[in-house]
Amino acid sequence: MKTYCLVIDDDNQKDYFEENIHKVLLKDNIDLVPVFIETKDRNKYMKADHSGFDRTAIEKDCLKAIKDYNCSIVVSDYQIATEKDDFNGLDILNSISEKHPHLYKVIYSGGDIEKAIKSLYKTLSEKIPSKDKKLNDKQIMAAISQIEKMSHINELLKGKGYAEKVIRYMRCSPLALQQSILSQLKDEYPEMTFQSCYIPFKGWKLKNIGDEIEKRTVLGGDFQQSLIAQVVAYLIDTNTDKDE
Repeated sequence: MKTYCLVIDDDNQKDYFEENIHKVLLKDNIDLVPVFIETKDRNKYMKADHSGFDRTAIEKDCLKAIKDYNCSIVVSDYQIATEKDDFNGLDILNSISEKHPHLYKVIYSGGDIEKAIKSLYKTLSEKIPSKDKKLNDKQIMAAISQIEKMSHINELLKGKGYAEKVIRYMRCSPLALQQSILSQLKDEYPEMTFQSCYIPFKGWKLKNIGDEIEKRTVLGGDFQQSLIAQVVAYLIDTNTDKDE
């Protein structure tokens, strides 16, 4: 089973991702495949009047990619457009958070990290008037909304070296465990017939059970929960002092 990472950057990240993330995670049976949105693609994102890049078009393609590939993680450069454009990677991730608040998100800054931090402060401070004025209901809701969106940005990194954070997250993600299970069911013991542990799958080939997990069916999910429950029960039993 493949899982996907959306990469939003104005530079080509293919070689970096392949060498520093994809090959490393494959050793753990985690096949993390990148989906690239190159924001300075003039054919796709340049405005018709050539006045800059089209934020709406970039956001649309990002959301489509997340839906089409069921992405597990999103990473974005902070500076994804030109100085004259009125948006950055943080704006794109905030928009993604409105639709996918629980999707893991990493923003990195290849340039001046101070700009990214100032942008965080500026975006929030614009929602709040000076201390001498009382917040109205609309301003309160706008500030709360902005804080909530920003809280869904999981990592803010200095530099382009986001590989370590992606690898650490994927290794700790439940998806890593799932991929390990699928690797053994579908690749190592595909023709073995399942006889016990979970009655609905009795008599099935292990590769067919793997397909159910991969397709995220109810049976596939229940089977994984059954495995976890039995492993925990086994751990409790083997670690219980029999002399008590």
